[in-house]
Amino acid sequence: MLGKLIKYDIRSTWRDFAAVYLSILLGVIVLPLIFRNVENPLIDAIAGFVAAAIVIATIVVMIAMFFKIFNTSVFSKSGYLTMTLPAASSQIVTSKLLVSAMWIVLTGIVSFIGVCLFVWNSAPLTDTDITSLKKVLSLIGTREILLITLTAAVIVVSTVKEIAKLFLACSVAHLRQLGRFRIPIGILSYFVFSWLEVIVLRIAGFVIALFPNTDEFIRQIDFISDTGNIYMYFDIFTGVMVSAIFYALILITVYGVSIVWILNHKLDLD
Repeated sequence: MLGKLIKYDIRSTWRDFAAVYLSILLGVIVLPLIFRNVENPLIDAIAGFVAAAIVIATIVVMIAMFFKIFNTSVFSKSGYLTMTLPAASSQIVTSKLLVSAMWIVLTGIVSFIGVCLFVWNSAPLTDTDITSLKKVLSLIGTREILLITLTAAVIVVSTVKEIAKLFLACSVAHLRQLGRFRIPIGILSYFVFSWLEVIVLRIAGFVIALFPNTDEFIRQIDFISDTGNIYMYFDIFTGVMVSAIFYALILITVYGVSIVWILNHKLDLD
């Protein structure tokens, strides 16, 4: 049933995301062609402003899309149909999160392609630029690929964590006990959850500081900083990235379980 739910969520959202991706690609292709041959500081500033506006608009639209994926399909009139399907609430929530993660990855890929196209159309690469780029690529080995992969994974799971938090805030906003205060309390709950995350991190940092080997670990980091051993930096960075991934996955699980509990016990459809 989970597979069918994922297929349904993709079918119900792909047109919206396809429109966003098409807008991004058209923007990064057309705008440079308009401004490239005009040598004017004002035009350059306008081009930069438009590029920034495209990025901001993309983020805003994506948030609205994710809100639609969950809130509209669960708590609106169509939610009656969703919640009567022969599927557990946990499967419904898992489907929403997996589809959101898929769109986040695709958005990252499209955005990267868009940036490359924007740079290429704004100022085509010279032979010197291509040579320098080849030198940089030749320096990328297994360790660097691992770090790039971990960094991308951290970005994805951290974004999914924020989406799960948004879904939970939407669920809180539909608690029947809140009455007419549901919307402001739902919005406030998102920031409360973020505040609780900060408290948890501070408590974790305080607890870690009590470990007997913490001071030695800090001295090792200072030693690495003094010697400038970049490979040791890589090892520390890898550990930090892996920890960040586990941290985000734990919070996604906590938020997901909380959403399922609300859907099972406190659901109040509009």
